[in-house]
Amino acid sequence: MRVERLGQSFVARVHDLDLSQPLAAAEFAAIDEAWFAHRVLSFPRQQLTEPQLMAFSSHFGPLEKHVLRDYHHDIYPEILMLSTVVEDGEPQGLADAGSYWHSDVSYKAKPSRASSLYALEIPEQGGDTLFCDMAAAYDALPGAMKVRLDGLQAAHNYHHRNRVQVDKKGIRGELTAAQRAETPEVLHPVVRTQPETGQKALFINPGFTVRLEGMPASESAALLEELFSHCLQDRFCFRYKWEKGDVVAWDNAVTMHCATVLDLPAGSRRTMWRTIISGDVPI
Repeated sequence: MRVERLGQSFVARVHDLDLSQPLAAAEFAAIDEAWFAHRVLSFPRQQLTEPQLMAFSSHFGPLEKHVLRDYHHDIYPEILMLSTVVEDGEPQGLADAGSYWHSDVSYKAKPSRASSLYALEIPEQGGDTLFCDMAAAYDALPGAMKVRLDGLQAAHNYHHRNRVQVDKKGIRGELTAAQRAETPEVLHPVVRTQPETGQKALFINPGFTVRLEGMPASESAALLEELFSHCLQDRFCFRYKWEKGDVVAWDNAVTMHCATVLDLPAGSRRTMWRTIISGDVPI
């Protein structure tokens, strides 16, 4: 395998690796080395079955099922179906998935360690995914801001985001009582540590972070806006252009991402399988 850094970014492409085959310990070790050297890894030209994608994803940790059960794969519920395709009036997946800046499952007490996406159908144009390097964004903060953020906690709320999406496009439905019970509001440190590398990163995102704990609402909103504007500078962001067969995996502790599916022309076909890898309580 060969690891190619994409420009001066935090994203790398891993060449000459067939994820449909069992990987040797040395290959997994090389993947881990690339994983910690970068934030996002792309594995091009893959042809995978559902069990093969799940087997690869499981290298990063145990898989978990998304709270939106209506979009689970019919046979493999650990796979979330993302698709703009509608057949016979039935959506083939969640059409607006991730169409806002977020870190996957930051709204749970144990957010996702990593995620992977496998591209089955790609439109001729558009449908890119944007990534943001939250470790680099933290490193670039002024010292006084780092001191201000030390010890702060932020509230993450999935109900709020789902409500926004329902109102925005009407693609998804309201959460059930069971789904609301499964996703209570949680508090996480604004600055978290990546457990394997010790890197510090901002752990807030516009999608799920609703306020800073113990701070007046106006002050909280102003500080979050200042931090998001800082993070979303071009120097910390990367636009990933998909090709059919790509598998992309990323570290949710040190990145956030945003799909651009809502910008696609009507009738565009974009279908992906997503796996979510469980993580630990942020520190």
